[in-house]
Amino acid sequence: MKAITIKQPWASLIVHGIKNIENRTWSCPKKYLGQRVLIHSSVCHGKKFKINLTDEQMKQAFSLISEKSISGQWEFGAIIGSVEIVDCVQNHSSIWAEKEVYNWVLANPIIYNEPIENVKGKLSFWDYPGIKEVSIECPECGSIEIAVEDYTTAPFPTYLHRCNKCEHVIMESEWNITRQK
Repeated sequence: MKAITIKQPWASLIVHGIKNIENRTWSCPKKYLGQRVLIHSSVCHGKKFKINLTDEQMKQAFSLISEKSISGQWEFGAIIGSVEIVDCVQNHSSIWAEKEVYNWVLANPIIYNEPIENVKGKLSFWDYPGIKEVSIECPECGSIEIAVEDYTTAPFPTYLHRCNKCEHVIMESEWNITRQK
């Protein structure tokens, strides 16, 4: 699956659904529009960072940034979730959009309960083998969920997913895959 490396705190803000724009100096290649990509949190800050937020951005981000900073629970050098890239524009109306750069419009974030740690990132899009996301239907409530098949847990790759609607734990043997990602 394709991944992209993003610095903290932006990576966490994206997978938590707070930041809906990724700003880049280059346009998102059209082949990635409408696709899910893994979000990898960079390690380059040496576990420290400095950010400047507008008042509106601070209102949305303060709770998460405070919680992770106080607890020391920032993930660095890890795949922490995924998101869909739904569009690429300039001068988007989002409070997260910077002017005169490309604004990648993000939607449907997923945060992984267990980040995949000790992963070295790269520039641009890159392949992370062993991870595949699939859409499944919860056998209890019928909710359509995005679940992760993680082949990196060999020799015993068992896939579990907790339904976001009813919290039923869905084992791989119960997965009714509605479409491949």
